[in-house]
Amino acid sequence: MAITPMAKVMIVCHRTQVADLLAALQAEGICQVLNADEAAVSRDTPGLAALRSRPKDLDELVARLERSIGFLKEHAPPEKGGSFLAPRKVVDLRLYGEIIADPQARRPLEKAEQAQAAIEKARAEIDHSQGMLDTLRPWAPMQTPVEELGRLRTTISWAGLAPGQHFEQFQQELTEAGAALQRVGPAGTREAVIVVALREQAEQLQKLLRSYEFEVVNFESMTGTAAELMREYEQKLLEARARVEAQRRAAAILSGHLLKLQVLYDHYRNMLERERTRDSVPATEHTMILEGWCKKKDYLRLEKLVGRFDAASVARIEPAPGEDVPVEIENAPAVSPFETVTRLYGMPIPSSVDPTVFLAPFFAIFFGLCLGDAAYGLILFGLLAVVVRKLQGNKQALVMLIMCGVTTAIAGALTGAWFSDAIQALVPRDTAAFRTLNGLRESLMWFDPMTQPMTFFLLSLGLGYLQIQFGLFIGFFHNRRRKDTAAAVFDQLSWIVMLNSLLGLGLSAGGVFPAALTRVFGFIVIIPALMILLFSGRGLPWGGRLGMGVFNLFSTVFFGGDILSYVRLMALGMVSAGFGMAINVLVQLVLGVPYIGWLLGALLFVGGHLFNLALSTLGAFVHSLRLQFVEFFPKFFQGGGRPFLPLRRDYRYIYVE
Repeated sequence: MAITPMAKVMIVCHRTQVADLLAALQAEGICQVLNADEAAVSRDTPGLAALRSRPKDLDELVARLERSIGFLKEHAPPEKGGSFLAPRKVVDLRLYGEIIADPQARRPLEKAEQAQAAIEKARAEIDHSQGMLDTLRPWAPMQTPVEELGRLRTTISWAGLAPGQHFEQFQQELTEAGAALQRVGPAGTREAVIVVALREQAEQLQKLLRSYEFEVVNFESMTGTAAELMREYEQKLLEARARVEAQRRAAAILSGHLLKLQVLYDHYRNMLERERTRDSVPATEHTMILEGWCKKKDYLRLEKLVGRFDAASVARIEPAPGEDVPVEIENAPAVSPFETVTRLYGMPIPSSVDPTVFLAPFFAIFFGLCLGDAAYGLILFGLLAVVVRKLQGNKQALVMLIMCGVTTAIAGALTGAWFSDAIQALVPRDTAAFRTLNGLRESLMWFDPMTQPMTFFLLSLGLGYLQIQFGLFIGFFHNRRRKDTAAAVFDQLSWIVMLNSLLGLGLSAGGVFPAALTRVFGFIVIIPALMILLFSGRGLPWGGRLGMGVFNLFSTVFFGGDILSYVRLMALGMVSAGFGMAINVLVQLVLGVPYIGWLLGALLFVGGHLFNLALSTLGAFVHSLRLQFVEFFPKFFQGGGRPFLPLRRDYRYIYVE
């Protein structure tokens, strides 16, 4: 339940063994390797330099595999695609080893590339043929071979598309200019025409044609009539489409080798990562220096691993002053799912504290109060439990929501919400079912938020005050452990005493505590106020110190605002319940519809409450998250740590058992 201690290490290895060493390090996944720019040895030892070469062949192979996998997936039968929850294919080590050792394993890659290239070529021909058909279609009535249009001696001709809207005016102006116009056929909103004129009139007529946005059609390199050309391109279109279909069938057959290509992709991608690491670390002529980090508890494993190589050695070294130490957090299984919240905010700096164990109970309780329906909690628990069983990869976030489903069910039972007020609204009151269900509901219920909103309001404020105080106490004990007594006393303890004194003063004035305590709390509050005024700006000149002290003393208002923020727990809980009540009212209305009322009511009940569950779950998650990030964390937590990213195998398409 803390930040994992890190050890800085240096591994020196002869070039002949570094590839195998990196493969072993990647398989273990326990060591983060620094590149030449990050490694302290590069700065301390002039002359060391990384290779900085790019493993071009391997990079291209990975890119080829990725393209071919995407291509074959498009043509694979639906059952080969995998499920949404488990998209990666499960492969055992024996099969994995056989595939990467098979010299023929890349043959499907070459065939897939050939099929893809053939399809792309055929599609280009289809596009070309379709375009030519669209161009020729308006000229189909023309009986003259198109090549004859350019063989006139004393005249010049233009074949093209003229505007249909002003065609008569266009024809008249051409005639007046001494040209002849032959109308061939319609082309959408334009007209396909042939314009013929004497060669000496060409320049004048071209200006006229441009003024009407005349679009010239070029028949160069074509022979035959437009109808003959169309038949030729229709045949080419049919042949190209047939080739596409044939290659698609071939790709569908090749998709049977998809698993083999996916194994190769993940294998070579991990190899590429090792090569990039090798080429980025400091090196001499004969050795390579792997400077990096591992968890202190993993150092013996690392030492044993490196010891398998006779040309490599490892030693622990001291980090440089102010060096950026990577951070990893580890928690007990009951708490680790809530690391999702911490990681969303950002890792703590090494001198801070891991907040996961502290936020976990608060987040779960807040989520439960925001959603606040026992039936919703049970549905959330059941659905996510099924999903987690089938899901591959990291399941922490879903496990966290399963735990929040439990707190939601408890909160709903304590507030009497089972699909909001479905028992009271939809079960006839004169039946044994109503008496049993409602009796059970009332026996579990603590209070009804709809009739006792002040109870919910005070509960929300109380939880907020408790969490803020808890955050201050965490900061106090953390600073004490760091032996920063001044920060512990003046930054946390003073506020703890201040806020509790103000609370006692308010409760005494309100009659909750004896009135005689009003004066006691009034005197007590002066002490932390003076501490905040005089010592919260430590290290500043007295003028700046007093100014900062006044500002920090005014921050009492901000603490009040932080506590009021927790009223959102009540607001979201009551909105969720109110929306559910509205759904139940609508269900009551449609139940009266003859014959199909029961069906409409069932559909509306299920659909409406599922929608409310989804919407309220999102709201509960976001607002519970906000209360941690904005109200709780600033009291003790400092983020911005650099995550620990060891060199490890990463699989995109397969899941190795």
